[in-house]
Amino acid sequence: MTDKIVELIRRFTPMSPRSAEWDFLMPGSGKPMRWHEIEDAYRVLVIADPGAGKTFEAQTRAKRIKERGRHAFFIRIEKIDSNFEQAFEVGTAEEFDAWLASTDQAWFFLDSVDEAQLETPRALEDAVRIFGARCHAALDRARIFITSREDAWRALPDQTLIEQHLPYGEPEPSERDADTSRDSDPSLKLFRLAGLSEDEIRLFASHYGISDVTDFVDAIKRANLLQLAERPFDLKALIRVWIADHKLGSRFDVLQRMIALQLAPLSATTAAVRLDAAKLRAGAQMLAGAVMMTGKAVICLPNGVHSPDRIDPRILLEGWSDAEIEALLRTGLFDDIVYTSVRFRHREIRELLSAEWANDLLNRPGERPRIENLFFRERYGEAVIVPRTRPTLTWLILLDNAVRDKALAIAPEIATEGGDPSRLPLDVRQAMLSNIVERIATRRDG
Repeated sequence: MTDKIVELIRRFTPMSPRSAEWDFLMPGSGKPMRWHEIEDAYRVLVIADPGAGKTFEAQTRAKRIKERGRHAFFIRIEKIDSNFEQAFEVGTAEEFDAWLASTDQAWFFLDSVDEAQLETPRALEDAVRIFGARCHAALDRARIFITSREDAWRALPDQTLIEQHLPYGEPEPSERDADTSRDSDPSLKLFRLAGLSEDEIRLFASHYGISDVTDFVDAIKRANLLQLAERPFDLKALIRVWIADHKLGSRFDVLQRMIALQLAPLSATTAAVRLDAAKLRAGAQMLAGAVMMTGKAVICLPNGVHSPDRIDPRILLEGWSDAEIEALLRTGLFDDIVYTSVRFRHREIRELLSAEWANDLLNRPGERPRIENLFFRERYGEAVIVPRTRPTLTWLILLDNAVRDKALAIAPEIATEGGDPSRLPLDVRQAMLSNIVERIATRRDG
């Protein structure tokens, strides 16, 4: 199934910090808004669930604004470093310099906080500081939109970081007089990208060639997958599975089937490069594990430009020819090739594959202590979960009982942060819920 662009009118729900003592967000006041209603704000955070389409929305909005003849840029936060000029995906370094030399407004879409934090805990701070320094002379003319998964956003520290390094002052008097309708509030605006409505799900499915849309939506409801279908990526996975099987399973089942469908054409090819499904899966797992371990999201093609910030698959995939590696990297698991490199197309599939990689190693003789150490550490006499590998752990707890029990004993809420909690045994889910409620009741947690 070929990816298509379906024009949807996405909505943004206002959010706000719970209080100075709570480090998470809650629904704020006000009605849901659309892009044209928030794009004139000066500092905006867009929170979204995995697969909700935040990257697509940010990229598309930057392109739309640019098409109107304005300055607009899309930059991945984890690419903001000393090589700032190479970070632009919409817009260019030359256009950025031209904007700095002008008196015009510019729109920046910075994606995504959670990807940046895969590198180091300080990666977001470093990126914001560098970006702020680059734009320092023109910050009052910069409208900055930042995206993040909610579990990666530290509500109060990160908001303080933005306000410190990306401050926004009142416009000049002449500018204010010329445009009194715009939003000049210097505070960071917080929004959640709302899920698709049932009508939008139907529209999306029909664009992807499903003729029996009513049966499809009914199957989603029967399987209790409506929340999954509210996210464009997950909805595309459901559509692919429906077209192939005309039935749906759990979230875990859908992603597993999705991976198999993306790899099937290559394993069945009669061309010179032919890889069996098991080898393809193992290769994808290895690359996903490397992304998890290194925090480097970019994978270089064998004949591409190799650099320290990219993963070289030739080192990892021993015994693979360059043609086999390139064939794997051209499957639907990965984005289109950009600058002789690719990224995993969808983060949750990457996290599931990295969990499978870790699970395989856990089952090898003598490897368990070393692999568990990737996920669990001891700090000041207390067991903690390693932040970088935490997203992978949400899937690994479904594959290994010992890891599951250890993770839930430390942080039972981890099962709600991703993965597929419905696959946990009933008694485990009951104990997990009881533990969470007890910790809230006794105020042992925020």
